[in-house]
Amino acid sequence: MNINKTALLLLVAAAMLTGCSRTEETTPQRKDVVDVVFASGSIIMEKNYLITAQAEGILAESYVTEGDSVNTNELLFRIQNESQEAMVASAAAGYRYAESNTKNSSSVWQKLKQQHIQLSNQLFSDSVQYMRYKTLYASKAVSKAEFDKAELTYTNRKADLKSLELTMSDTKKMLDIESLNAKATYLTQQNNNEQYILKAKYSGIVLSSPKIPGELVKRGETIAQIGSGKYLAKLLISENDINRIGIAQQVEIELNTSKNRAYGAVITKIYPAFDAAEQSFIAEAEFVEDTPDLRVGTQLQANIVVGESKNALVIPAKYLQPNNKVMLAKSNQEIAVTTGIITPEWIEVKAGLTENNIIKLKKDGSKKKK
Repeated sequence: MNINKTALLLLVAAAMLTGCSRTEETTPQRKDVVDVVFASGSIIMEKNYLITAQAEGILAESYVTEGDSVNTNELLFRIQNESQEAMVASAAAGYRYAESNTKNSSSVWQKLKQQHIQLSNQLFSDSVQYMRYKTLYASKAVSKAEFDKAELTYTNRKADLKSLELTMSDTKKMLDIESLNAKATYLTQQNNNEQYILKAKYSGIVLSSPKIPGELVKRGETIAQIGSGKYLAKLLISENDINRIGIAQQVEIELNTSKNRAYGAVITKIYPAFDAAEQSFIAEAEFVEDTPDLRVGTQLQANIVVGESKNALVIPAKYLQPNNKVMLAKSNQEIAVTTGIITPEWIEVKAGLTENNIIKLKKDGSKKKK
């Protein structure tokens, strides 16, 4: 019985020693490997813009709510503006009056035209009288004083008519200028009034609308956020990886709202500058397959394919030693290899090994004696 126990202990000890010096071996194999860059991010829309107040006042009307679809130039909000509307009405009335004065049918022009007709008739009469007195004076039928009086009356009438015509010309210019000024005032007031009426720039969806009717809004304050166009993935790229990212690279995206489901996308835009707020470089990716129920702001994780090698010669990652070396099983010799794509599981070997090589990984579990 004691002999059996001793033999059993020896067998266990031998097994433990064998396990401590166990050597793992493998040979390179052929696989398709993919090199990816990880990125976090969120869902955005192609055109994302804010509706901001251009004037201060009470929000009188809100014609949309969050989630509503809107069309280009659709009226969304109106800020209370009774005084401004009165100014628009006053400016419009002034413009209509000034415009009417430029027409031939206006009272101003009718009065001047009537004066012109009267002076023209008087000039004709005075002209006839002057020619008559001129003939009579030549035949000594009237005195020089009578002739001079007729001539003076005729001359003065001509001067009066010419002065009236100049007045009419100046009046027309003045009325035209007044009309233009009145129009400019009217357009200015209309433009000011537009600041109280907020419309959609593009067709889209109301993403948020923080203000409700009755609240005070200040100039420059956001009243709504509108999203328009396609849904895109906004990707945050680290400084170490940005130089590996390019247009048209394939992306696999997993949304936090649908875990364990990957959606295909492609890089369509890379922002040229580092984003200080995000502390990352930013790229955009467009989905290439149906992505139902997307919502702006949904968080995501993405793998950007930056390299791919078909039928590559690979070894398990744990067999690669420091300085890109591996150990040959038969000779215990360490040799250097040239690596390509590196993943957490596999190392692509471009040079230094063949499929016939056997490499090993020795796990030494024994402790050195002090």
